[in-house]
Amino acid sequence: TGSAAIEAFRGLDAVDVFILYPDGRVSDVQRRQMTTPSENNVHAIAINGHFDDCQARLKDMFNDFEFRDGVNLAGVNSINWARVLAQVVYYFSSAVKLGAPNKKIS
Repeated sequence: TGSAAIEAFRGLDAVDVFILYPDGRVSDVQRRQMTTPSENNVHAIAINGHFDDCQARLKDMFNDFEFRDGVNLAGVNSINWARVLAQVVYYFSSAVKLGAPNKKIS
């Protein structure tokens, strides 16, 4: 998700993109994708910990309403409801292909 967000927003004047990733817990390719863009609006930040630690920090920022609203914070991640909602289609289409609603699951 980090490198996809960078590709979507890199070089845009009106958007700064900050990527949090767990230090030492992503592949070298993923790390380079996030840390080598030269655009001034791209900021990759290594977090000491796991992916859950990155998520916790993001959730804290979103729960700080004054901060969130003051910087127009938006998320591009699984905590973004637009992304979750879009993925629901895959679950329903997969269920239908597997025989739902007529096939019982035990």
